[in-house]
Amino acid sequence: MAAVRRAECGVANQEIRIVGGRPTGVNRYPWIARLVYDGKFHCGGSLLNGDYVLTAAHCVRRLKRSKMRVYLGDHDQFQEGDTPAIMRHVAAIVRHRSFDINNYNHDIALLRLRKPVTFTKRVRPVCLPLQGNEDPAGRMGTVVGWGRTSEGGTLPSLVQEVQVPILSLDECRRRSKYRPGRITANMVCAGKAQHDSCQGDSGGPLLVGRADDRHEIVGIVSWGVGCGRPGYPGVYTRVGRYLEWINRNMDDVCRCVD
Repeated sequence: MAAVRRAECGVANQEIRIVGGRPTGVNRYPWIARLVYDGKFHCGGSLLNGDYVLTAAHCVRRLKRSKMRVYLGDHDQFQEGDTPAIMRHVAAIVRHRSFDINNYNHDIALLRLRKPVTFTKRVRPVCLPLQGNEDPAGRMGTVVGWGRTSEGGTLPSLVQEVQVPILSLDECRRRSKYRPGRITANMVCAGKAQHDSCQGDSGGPLLVGRADDRHEIVGIVSWGVGCGRPGYPGVYTRVGRYLEWINRNMDDVCRCVD
């Protein structure tokens, strides 16, 4: 059992001003993880507790954990500030066994950090949904990551955020240009033209706010057609469908999150 390290989950650094679709304030979302593979930026992720980071299964497919690094407390991926990021090696990759590379169903994975992190103002966990059957449809979500800011564009230096409307399954199947059968009950669609996740955001979080001002992760950036194209919202892994899987695969550590 890991040492107890309690933290209040999902608490953003509120004093920092934010603007949708622009760089976030420094460490605004202290659970954001940057996954680097073989020295290059690869995907995003979200810290769940002192030992585990949540990401997408397609982000860790056929990767060697010895070449993976997880950075936390980061903001500018190209230079160190006064408070450099915390780096962790990966002890284990737990990918959902039913992940299907053909349709990206069950696109979820956990990374066990080799050494636990200590919670600070710059490094804190995100909240998981309180109930698996809650539907975030109709709400505005926030996507955070270092993905490209335009289709085919370059990777930004600073972590970005964008606000996106979350669609119901029925809306996504009927109103988007995706084939209805392509959108499974394990997915959630969000976005509108010019407001979307993009390449490099994979594995990062789709967040919604709670009434108590905390943030919870309702989606993991998974797939889509292009970036911000009309009729093609971003598609995310629906985290609420996997609460049992997440907790079962983290039962070797104390969650230590209030």
